[in-house]
Amino acid sequence: MAVDIEGGIIKDGELARLALMPEVRDAAQAGVDLIALWPLDTAQKLSNDAKYAEDLQVLVCRAVAEVITGEEIPMADAEFVYEGAVDIPGRPQSMVDALIDVNDAYEQMEDYSRNGDTTLVMAGAGDLNVGWGEKTVKAVAAALEEIEEAASKSAVSASAGEGDDDSTPHGPDVESVAQRLAVVLAAINGLFGLVEDNAGTATDAEAAARNATPIMLYINELCERMSIPRMNLTSQQFKDLVAKYREAAGSGDGDAALVAVAEFVAPLAKAEWEKHHNDVIYDPVAVAKAEKEKEEKIKKAKLAEKFKDIPEGKDKPPVEL
Repeated sequence: MAVDIEGGIIKDGELARLALMPEVRDAAQAGVDLIALWPLDTAQKLSNDAKYAEDLQVLVCRAVAEVITGEEIPMADAEFVYEGAVDIPGRPQSMVDALIDVNDAYEQMEDYSRNGDTTLVMAGAGDLNVGWGEKTVKAVAAALEEIEEAASKSAVSASAGEGDDDSTPHGPDVESVAQRLAVVLAAINGLFGLVEDNAGTATDAEAAARNATPIMLYINELCERMSIPRMNLTSQQFKDLVAKYREAAGSGDGDAALVAVAEFVAPLAKAEWEKHHNDVIYDPVAVAKAEKEKEEKIKKAKLAEKFKDIPEGKDKPPVEL
């Protein structure tokens, strides 16, 4: 799959350069390993993946709410709101309302990954109350349509199972996933630029990160739309990403911001995809058995060390530990 978005926020040749970056290809390999698990073949794996998806929504929504409020939010509170709470005794209502708004935005955007309707993304951005100006709203809406052109091509080719997107019997190869990830990375960079124009270069780092929070949710829906796994950035990682983008964008080097985004996000994608893989294949029975065998081995080694200097009687059989 070779896709360029001509004349828009993604320039010709950017995707090819991104797909060749070592960080992107390392992440792509982790993506291939994860995708290869599908279709999941046991009830345990299906259950693990469902739990992973629920946990991911809680983590992502908590992170976005932390960026919006500037407060550290306990995981238990994020889980409570995910389960439907509208108030939490002892917690400021502003924090709870932020979590509710973010969960609403998450669920508002969710259908975009299935139907490509970019108005859902804009509606989700509205739920976050970031206060984008009219110019930014129009620019982001147009950019989302451009990105969707690339995403829809990937979705069609992946579902059809034709061409180099699915060149192996078990799913996409590293090249295909690297190119899909490149679209996501270039989209993040381009959207950051549009939102930054709205915020203005004088905006402080915390405000700039809050202004960009809709992109934080959109990233995952775009990944899903591109047939690659979702990501997970903590609130601090997202703020660091925005800061690195702003620093690179202000350097005067046209490619610096794009490279900075890719170098920062790709390793985080790799780590999350490896975690997702391990979560899916986790077997508590096998883990418990392995732990028991490990403990027995340690006990035997300790006993052997304890009695190593005691001579055995000539007429006594050796002691089995």
